[in-house]
Amino acid sequence: MTRDPLAGLDDVPWAQLQHSYGKADDVPGHLRAMQTGDREGPYPSSALLANKIVHQGTRSQAAVHTVPFLVRMALDPRSVDRHRFVGLLVAIEIGLDNNHLPNGYNPREDRDYLARMRGEADDWARWIAEAADDEQRKQREEGCEQVLIDAEAVVVCYDAVREALPALAVLLTSNSPELRAETANLLAWFPESASTSIPLLKAFVADEASPGAAATGLVALGLLGDPAVVPFVESYLDSPVVELRWASAFALTRLGIAGQAVVDVLVRVVARPPERTATMSFLSGSYGGLAVTALAEMPEATTLRAVDAMLAGLADCAGGERQGDRYYITHMLFTAVFPGEPAEPPQSFGDLSDVQQRVVRFVADQDDAGWPYHMADALNRWKVPTGHSDLRVYVGSV
Repeated sequence: MTRDPLAGLDDVPWAQLQHSYGKADDVPGHLRAMQTGDREGPYPSSALLANKIVHQGTRSQAAVHTVPFLVRMALDPRSVDRHRFVGLLVAIEIGLDNNHLPNGYNPREDRDYLARMRGEADDWARWIAEAADDEQRKQREEGCEQVLIDAEAVVVCYDAVREALPALAVLLTSNSPELRAETANLLAWFPESASTSIPLLKAFVADEASPGAAATGLVALGLLGDPAVVPFVESYLDSPVVELRWASAFALTRLGIAGQAVVDVLVRVVARPPERTATMSFLSGSYGGLAVTALAEMPEATTLRAVDAMLAGLADCAGGERQGDRYYITHMLFTAVFPGEPAEPPQSFGDLSDVQQRVVRFVADQDDAGWPYHMADALNRWKVPTGHSDLRVYVGSV
C-alpha cells in the first residue's frame, strides 16, 4: 500500500461539521497524530478523538466522515497501534458496548427510531409554532434539529462501518493479537453480515494462539446470535483454558443455552476472573464484568451461590486494574438483589431476604477502601441506610 491513508483529509469540510464539543475542525489534527502514534498530552490521540466524535456513545455529525480514514489507517501496516483504529470504528458503529451487552446489537431498533423521528416532523412543526416567544421557538427548533441529527448519525455511522467489513476482515490474520481481537469484536455487531462473519470467526477461534483474542472471537460468535454455532461454541465449555471456558459460557447464554454447566463456569469467573489482558476487547477486557452481565440475565443470579460469587469478586477488586470488574459486578449485583421499588419497604434488617441480608452485611463490613460505589440508588429505593456508620448500626455491627 503506497497511498497515504489520509489522502483527501483536508477536502472534508470539517469546520462545517459538529462534534460533541463544537466545530470539528480539530479532527484532522487528531487523525494525523493517530497515524504517527503521537500522544496529545497524557492521553492517546484515539481517546481524545473518540471523546469528541462518540462522546459517551453519542455519534456526532463528524464521526461518519472519519470512517474512510480510520479504515485505511487500520489496513496500512505502516500505521502505529492499528488496533486503536479498529477500536474506534467499533465505537462509531455502536457507541458504548456496555449498552448492548450481553444481548448484542439490533440495528433495526435504531432504523425504526430514525423513521419515527422523521415521521414526527409535522408534530414538531406545530409544537415549534406554539412557542411563547422567539427565544423559546429557537430553542425548540434547535432541539428538534439536534434529535434528528443524532438519530441520523447513528444509522449512517453503522452503515459506513458495515460497508468496510469485507476489507477489514483480513485483519483477523494480522501479526498483532490486539488487532486480531479488535477485528473479532468489530464483526460481532453486524448480525446482517453473520453468514459471512461466522465462518471467519470460527476459523479464527480454532487457530488463535492468544487466549484473550480467541475468547473475543467466541463472544463475537455468541453476540451474532445464530443458533447454528452452538455445537462449535459448546465444544469450548470444558476447555482447559479458563478464558475459553468463560467465553463459551457467555456466548451460550446469548444463544439460549443456560444449563448448570454454563452457570457453574460463569459463577466461578465472577468470583475469580482471569487476569485482564489487552487481547480481550469487550468491556475493555473486564472478564468479571462480562460474566456478571450474562449471569444477571439468569434466574440463578439471585441464588446465594451466585450472590456469594459476586461478593467474592468484589472483595478481590481492590486494585486499580480491577475497577472495571468492580463497577460492573456492583451494578449488576445491586440491580438483581434490590430490583425496582419494593411493594412494602422493609422496616428493619430482619425484613430483608437472605440474599439481601448477605449483601448488606458485606457492605457494612467493608472499610472505606472497599466500600462499593454505585449502590446508593438501589439501597435508597429499599429504604436501607447508605451512610457507612448508619448501615453498620442497621445490621447490628456496632
